[in-house]
Amino acid sequence: MDTSPAVPPAPAPTTASAGTDLVLGLGVEVARDRVRVALVDSGGTVRARAERRDVPATPAVRARAVAALAHSASEDVEARLDGGRRVRIGQATAAFPAVVGADRASVYRVPGYEKGGTALRDALVDALGCPVTLENDVNLAALAELHLGAGRGEGTFVALVLGDGFGAGIVLDGKLHRGVTGIAGEVAFLPQPGRALGAQVLGDVALAGLAKEHGLREDVTLRDVLDRAEAGDELADEVVVEVARRLAVVLASVAIVVDPGLFVLGDQAARPPVYDRVASFLRDQVAVLPVRVVPSPLGSDAVVLGAARAASEALR
Repeated sequence: MDTSPAVPPAPAPTTASAGTDLVLGLGVEVARDRVRVALVDSGGTVRARAERRDVPATPAVRARAVAALAHSASEDVEARLDGGRRVRIGQATAAFPAVVGADRASVYRVPGYEKGGTALRDALVDALGCPVTLENDVNLAALAELHLGAGRGEGTFVALVLGDGFGAGIVLDGKLHRGVTGIAGEVAFLPQPGRALGAQVLGDVALAGLAKEHGLREDVTLRDVLDRAEAGDELADEVVVEVARRLAVVLASVAIVVDPGLFVLGDQAARPPVYDRVASFLRDQVAVLPVRVVPSPLGSDAVVLGAARAASEALR
């Protein structure tokens, strides 16, 4: 039984009469060390946001944290409403950094996270009192790019997001492509020159190996490495050079298969030490490919904004 005191129980969901409620959607981002929420209306406007860090990685605790943040955000919205109207959450979409099954309810087992299955979705439904849909976090980042970011006006593009993990969100003819089982876009294990088949080429395990090879702490984050490289640390910069090379190889491989009109580099991949080197590598090594690459304008907000967009669409 989960007895962690880290996150207090959330207040019960609002039960005002349906005629006076303002029904909103809830976008949720469940990351390694934090949860974020964004309340959104059916027109796609984000009404309020909230965030909490250092949330223990169990379904029940995460769900309570989400519900508490949703309640706080709802109070912010209610304070601006006339006539004592209340906010009711009608639909939630939760982003999770793992493969989400075709049922949009279950996740595949991932080291460091839940054991898989529907435990997280079920806990969120219980805590929020509304329907909840799960989605891969990078898929939702791509959805945000499609409607709010660099992908607007692009029929077919690929968002490559590099942070604690690495993945691709694929948009084909204006629609998110998940694949038959939900595994489309898991590009962190695409083969690379000199790497064993099945080895992670980008992500936490790969970064730990690169850090060790270059005399850095194995538990260093990519953000820390980039900060150090920008400050002039030569060892960190060598790691960034290899990260960018591997990212460029993945991009070129996807380009041959999908032939998108655009690649959008998100999160840490949008920072100049990575983005500039990826663009240079593509220009110098694979100029024959008709590849356009741009950094995401959404920064670290892409995932939660994509979740909010999906929740808004579900409301409609």
